[in-house]
Amino acid sequence: MNEKKRIHILETAMRLFNLYGFDATPTSKIAKKAKISVGTLFNYFPTKAELIQSIYVEIKIHSRKRYLEELNKNQSNEENILSMWTAVIHWGIHYPEEFKYLEMFSTSPYIHNFGNDETLDTYSKFKETLLKAIDLNHLCINHPAYLLLYIDNALHAATRYLIHHKELIDQEAFIKESFELLWYGLTPKK
Repeated sequence: MNEKKRIHILETAMRLFNLYGFDATPTSKIAKKAKISVGTLFNYFPTKAELIQSIYVEIKIHSRKRYLEELNKNQSNEENILSMWTAVIHWGIHYPEEFKYLEMFSTSPYIHNFGNDETLDTYSKFKETLLKAIDLNHLCINHPAYLLLYIDNALHAATRYLIHHKELIDQEAFIKESFELLWYGLTPKK
């Protein structure tokens, strides 16, 4: 199959899903906007659910590459986490359509197909680094799923804020301050 056409279908579908939602976007609308037949669409993605999930996988792979590039073995845990935090926010700002799709997907029933899929745990390095850095008696050590939810919500809030407040003069200062808010909430008082 033609990879360029596959990517075109994914990008077209993502934009339409972002505009109308999963349920209100029929495959006929996707095919029409992509300038292909419905049959061609189903040759690439046999079901609408498979199309929706394929977009998610592509976005996770794309975002993962961005933040893994920021890891540096010579940095402290805090510096590595700040680097990853910054990279993920920059990715969301530069790819707002993908970010919006991830937010929609993560609150949809489709996410349940990936709940236990270790191959898509793209943030495992982030979690591993964070767990090394925080207080071992901390609530989040005992409840790592809560820790990831807490971080994900803080990360999405910071990214969403910057997407909607492009007029901020010093985005880098905001990113650092948003990280410090998270970091000091997770690390022991000195």
